[in-house]
Amino acid sequence: MGCVEKVHGGYKVDGLELLRANCGCGGLTGPGGAGMGDCCFTFSQVKAEGDKVSYFGKYTTPNTTNNFEWGYKVKKDGHEVEVKMLDTRGPKNFKFGGHLPPPLSAWTAKGWTVVAQFEHPLSGTGEPLPEWCASAASACVRPFVETETGKGDKK
Repeated sequence: MGCVEKVHGGYKVDGLELLRANCGCGGLTGPGGAGMGDCCFTFSQVKAEGDKVSYFGKYTTPNTTNNFEWGYKVKKDGHEVEVKMLDTRGPKNFKFGGHLPPPLSAWTAKGWTVVAQFEHPLSGTGEPLPEWCASAASACVRPFVETETGKGDKK
């Protein structure tokens, strides 16, 4: 079975797509905090090594609350797929920059065996914040670049 197939933006495994994407803003809002907003903090990544495909998605931002991590690992015919997602149960009033992974039920419907499944709460956004973020509780605003000389001045 040609189980893992390279497709635009990721991989198709047994007919199910695992794709990488982001909002195209590099995780930064515009000067003074204007710009794409929370979408810039969200993304999905996928990589394949041999018979293993790994997906990682981040749907958390400095403004999301009740964040949690969930994921699963499935196997079939010597192939393995591992999914890890940082997510929120709080309001999602912004566009997700990535592509969501297939639900676990889509894999089991195709005969994949569940090796592991997990879900647990996260503190903060689940990853180190950029140095220009004061805290996960406040909005993350870039410093005003217009006030910096570019010579490494210390304030």
